[in-house]
Amino acid sequence: MHHGEIRASIIMPAHNAEQYLDRSIGSALTQTEQRCEVLVIDDASSDATAAVVARIAGQDARVRLLRNTVNLGPAGSRNRGLAEARGDWIVLLDADDGMAPHRIETLIALGEQHGADLVADNLLLSPENGVGPVTPMISARAFPAGKYLSLAAFVAGNVGSRWTPRVSYGFFQPIMRRDFLRAHDLHYEEKNRFGEDFLLYVACLRKGARWWITPEAMYRYTVRPGSLTDVQSAADLARIRAVEQVLLRDAALLASDPELARALRRHKAVIDRFYSYRAFTDALKAQAASRALQVLFESPRSTRHIILESMMRAPAVMMKALHGGYRGIPRVTPSLPPPGSGGSGVRRGGGGAPAI
Repeated sequence: MHHGEIRASIIMPAHNAEQYLDRSIGSALTQTEQRCEVLVIDDASSDATAAVVARIAGQDARVRLLRNTVNLGPAGSRNRGLAEARGDWIVLLDADDGMAPHRIETLIALGEQHGADLVADNLLLSPENGVGPVTPMISARAFPAGKYLSLAAFVAGNVGSRWTPRVSYGFFQPIMRRDFLRAHDLHYEEKNRFGEDFLLYVACLRKGARWWITPEAMYRYTVRPGSLTDVQSAADLARIRAVEQVLLRDAALLASDPELARALRRHKAVIDRFYSYRAFTDALKAQAASRALQVLFESPRSTRHIILESMMRAPAVMMKALHGGYRGIPRVTPSLPPPGSGGSGVRRGGGGAPAI
């Protein structure tokens, strides 16, 4: 396949994902748009991930295996895929998810029709154990027709709630024009193993990207039962806060878009709460009592955040303790605002935690 014939580069980070790869890569190779390449980035797996990908690549030349010698996480792995990609469109696929056969063809057609730089569809939430229905993330009533997604709407759609933790624009897996990303030197923030998607999409929209979303659900998102504990670091959250603080200091931007100003303030309030709690608990785990006290009493708001969040999480923490603590690294379900972060292969603690 010549360079100019590649319509889509499917980027799939994979960490210890051997049991999912035949299904997920299979969903990429059976697309009605056949002019694709599949870049699987083995993120320093300790299982047979690389061997499985190599076997599939031996059967289909469209599959390429890239191997990380050290674990880079989802952002670093995706950046490596972006650097190697040759397709007109970048398609993101997690190693334990899948796509309807017509998904890429449909999204590219919508992108061309609407002059979009990013195009995303609704998600099908699919229980891993097969128990329970497969349902669209956003109902037809809430998402009746396709539309452009503004920066304000995207930020607002990431605020989420405790009652609908799996309903968020942060879960979207958009396809992106490779030329747009390269023209603006856009890539994932590699220091973040949480919220790296959110930061990239905000950067795209700030650069003038047109984002079209369609209510048709063609991406099958595997929902794995497990902990509600979020595993993002205080440093990850601090970087997200810093981006939002820059935007909130842009008086001209906020004056021109009051809806964005409101969305940013709401979103930052959530991030602030997570940051205070995480910085406090990180300090306690490190037995840094003075740092913990500093965070606790940094402001009346931080004190309130830590107390309230600790009370809300106490039942889950107690249940974990009663069942022997945190075993393994399950795919994490957000306990508050939903994710803007995909996983490095299988969503695991450190890669695809709850999100913003």
